[in-house]
Amino acid sequence: MALGLETAQAEYKLNLMQGVTKLSHDVYDLHMLILWVCVVIGILVFGAMFYSIYYHRKSKGHQAAQFHENTTVEIIWTIIPTLILVAMAIPATKTLLEMDDVQDSDMSIKVTGWQWKWEYDYLDNGIHFFSSLDEASNKARQIGSGIDPRSVPHYLLNVDHPLVIPTKKKIRFVFTAADVLHSWWVPDFGWKKDANPGFINEAWTYIEKPGTFRGQCTELCGKDHGFMPIVVIAMDQPDYDAWVKKTKEEAQKGPSLENQSHDELVSKGAAIYSKNCSTCHLPDGKGVPGAFPAIGGSAVVKGDINAQANLIINGKGGMPAFGKMLKADELAQVITYTRNALGNTVGDEIQPKAVQEMLPKTSAAAAKPAVVAEKAAPVADMSKDELLALGQTVYTSNCVSCHQAEGQGNPPMFPALKGSAVVTGDINKQIDLMLNGKGMMPGFGHSLKAADFAAVVTFTRNALGNSVNDLVQPSTIQKLQAEMPAANDDDED
Repeated sequence: MALGLETAQAEYKLNLMQGVTKLSHDVYDLHMLILWVCVVIGILVFGAMFYSIYYHRKSKGHQAAQFHENTTVEIIWTIIPTLILVAMAIPATKTLLEMDDVQDSDMSIKVTGWQWKWEYDYLDNGIHFFSSLDEASNKARQIGSGIDPRSVPHYLLNVDHPLVIPTKKKIRFVFTAADVLHSWWVPDFGWKKDANPGFINEAWTYIEKPGTFRGQCTELCGKDHGFMPIVVIAMDQPDYDAWVKKTKEEAQKGPSLENQSHDELVSKGAAIYSKNCSTCHLPDGKGVPGAFPAIGGSAVVKGDINAQANLIINGKGGMPAFGKMLKADELAQVITYTRNALGNTVGDEIQPKAVQEMLPKTSAAAAKPAVVAEKAAPVADMSKDELLALGQTVYTSNCVSCHQAEGQGNPPMFPALKGSAVVTGDINKQIDLMLNGKGMMPGFGHSLKAADFAAVVTFTRNALGNSVNDLVQPSTIQKLQAEMPAANDDDED
């Protein structure tokens, strides 16, 4: 017991927290209303019961009445609870409807759960990044680290890249997952939403004042479920705009493709491995037999370096595709590290430039989240086959979460593209919808390049069960994008 008392870190509370949003306050008020209704009912029912037991006890000469039913009493005790339940259902239904009302949102953020990190896509401005457990917590949690977790600020509740949102804006969240079930929960917001592979859930928030709010995954999503925190930073609009500008500028620089020395690749790769690979393959590379293979002595790691790079970039089975998560220089570093550490001495290396050439086109875009429409240089026209090939890649990266891989959609929230009146109708109307968005459909005019935009339009009209047999060229899209008003986030498109 002494050990438990010394190590317990949980905060002791008797009630729900009120949170920082109107929605969280409404949930709290609903909770308190129902609680007091239950308290009053409990007092009345148990009070009547204890009164009857005490004042009609046998020692006072009372005898139980002999009867079988009383229609009037039965009607009364049916009607009264029904009225109480209806009265309770009215505010509860109102709050539930409020929680699901994502209409008229000012911006949309797609949240994707991975084992064990979160991926964030700002659908309105193209910013994209992964958020993982911070390095200090990651080091302290390792067995035998010798680090006192109490010395780490916000232990297991801090991340390397927090989600940043503006205050006084209605933020719509779209949730899905890439592997298993996850659940996104920030207590201050007053709700949590499951992130399920192949499905879409939605929620929203509106924060009045700046602040930092912490949460974590609340679905048992695997062995490192407890190391998947969430940090949301709310900023006033000027500060948020400055963050957007800085984030886009950093993203446009892209990864460093300069050659690095062998020792530099190995040294930096150790940190990349610790953060992204040690969870499954363990810090010493011994793996978990039957679940995660060992790195030391691995035939993959000791074999063709290009084959290993392709496996890490594209994933296979339980191995996630790190081409979506890591930049070319980081991939080069961790690949080189695994081949020259953890019991391996292959002695070779791979440079960032070589890795960059192996990355899918969408990964390069992901490494540069601020997608800027081409301004000066005109884009070249493409053949229909080229548009379809590129369009499939763009669709997989940007549309599949809502409209599904085969275009079957997720009615009624997300319509099917197969046989869609929009997709099989006037191509100009479809382009206008995709440029500017409508309702829950985000506008892609500022977040896709002209070639990508033209390709995905052409793909949707000539695939996924459709055969309209038309196309649109990137040059046409480029002209339309040039005529669009500038995005309100200081985007240069």
